[in-house]
Amino acid sequence: MRNWHSLYEILRFPLGVLFAGICMLGIGNLIVNPALSSFYSVTNVYVLASGEALMKIGNFLIVNFPLMFLLRIVSRKAGSSVSIISAIAGYVSFLVVTMYFTTASLPATAYSSILGINLTSTSVSYLSGSAHYPLQTGLLATAAVALITLSSYSRSRQKSEYDFFAFISKDGYCILRTVILSILAGLATSYIWPYAVDAITVAVDFIAADSTNPINLAVYGMLDRFLSVFNLSTLVRTPFWYGSSGGSWINMVGGSVVGDVSIWTQQLSLSNLNGMAGRFITPYYVLNMFAVPGMIWAIYSMQTDKFERRRTRLLFIAATIVSLLTGTLLPLEIMLVLLCPILFLFHLAYTGVLYGVFQSMQVYLGYNNASTNVLTALPGTLMEFISYMGNSSFYRTLGTVAAVGAVSFFIYFFFTRFYFNHLALDLFNTGDADRLIKGTIKAVGGIENVKMTHSSITRLTVSVYDPNKIDVNRLRQMGSIRVYETKAGYSIGYGAASTMVRKGINKCMRDSVRNVK
Repeated sequence: MRNWHSLYEILRFPLGVLFAGICMLGIGNLIVNPALSSFYSVTNVYVLASGEALMKIGNFLIVNFPLMFLLRIVSRKAGSSVSIISAIAGYVSFLVVTMYFTTASLPATAYSSILGINLTSTSVSYLSGSAHYPLQTGLLATAAVALITLSSYSRSRQKSEYDFFAFISKDGYCILRTVILSILAGLATSYIWPYAVDAITVAVDFIAADSTNPINLAVYGMLDRFLSVFNLSTLVRTPFWYGSSGGSWINMVGGSVVGDVSIWTQQLSLSNLNGMAGRFITPYYVLNMFAVPGMIWAIYSMQTDKFERRRTRLLFIAATIVSLLTGTLLPLEIMLVLLCPILFLFHLAYTGVLYGVFQSMQVYLGYNNASTNVLTALPGTLMEFISYMGNSSFYRTLGTVAAVGAVSFFIYFFFTRFYFNHLALDLFNTGDADRLIKGTIKAVGGIENVKMTHSSITRLTVSVYDPNKIDVNRLRQMGSIRVYETKAGYSIGYGAASTMVRKGINKCMRDSVRNVK
């Protein structure tokens, strides 16, 4: 668990970049989205150009966040520019190999022009006749290339200057080894990954067999959010949003429209909603506008240091606004996976419940969008929710969504607090909590040396009377990711367990006072 939490510390920066990308995408969308023309109309060409530019930048950062994760991991672990160059070379090699050696029989959603890599003309007979793209493997490629790069860098530092390949420098050996092993990993993935795609296709077919069944919709909701974390949401979203799995509708001129989002968008433009489209989108309004803000402010409330609260208040306000206007599900869910997996499982289960509940109630509120890029889609925003208020036919739907959302806000708020207060450490009563609390007390010089404690969802801060009694090495052995001194005291990175450790130390402090009396 310590290694898992250390991964969160490493990836905090790219998570911030991902959040910034979502903000830029959202601002650009607010400027140029024609669906919002009922509120305002932007005609200045420079403002429109700025909006489109922000959307392009945001799109790039969101679609390529696995590459940012890769570069951060190898740079933080190896601490050398050689590892970064090697990782880029290995990543591109991995993608190119999957483009050449993966079967072309997979669904179109299994491929993606990552970093603009594609093949339109070739002399290879079995690849001629159509365009080809690398496999969309999301974070799988990141994990594989990161391990290969770090291993290659470590081996290259041990390379002797007098071995058989003495003419190859250590840096050149690192890059060469990374590329070769990445090619082999790409070959293996080309033959193994199609089985994973087939499994997802089976799940898609199961859901599509009866998309009016609340159970099927619940499975879709959980699968959608799970795959989104690994940058693989196109595999399940595209068939339902823009494909026949999401239903079909014959318009007034006899044309066939397929896909839940496509049907909703066209029916809305014709003011001819049939009451069936939107089922794959409705829970997003609850998640973005109510549930996520509830979790955000629960996390804020877990900070016991009032000065820390004051310092981060603006960040939490900004995160709430972004969630309302664009949604922050992706960075938040990745944070949950790395920091508190059990809370992520709760989020998945609750998402499934929302899909099932809305389907049972036959409450549908769709997504008005003509674009087919599902990776950077922004469904379920406040502005779109407000845009439907002018239509009396939506009153019941909007009221129901708002009521379920209000309940969801409090559920997310209180369960998040409950998790960090009671479930984040030693869920199965193995005694780890007592060992960690007692070990921490001993490492900070005993309970009599503790002046004050504070905590957040990631860090424990202990203010002591005598700093010379602090045993940093013991704290690290106890599982701390990082220990450093601040104005408030010693900051100890225990991850999600920090709150429960603070409460345990405070209890020991109260008990010691009673014993003295």
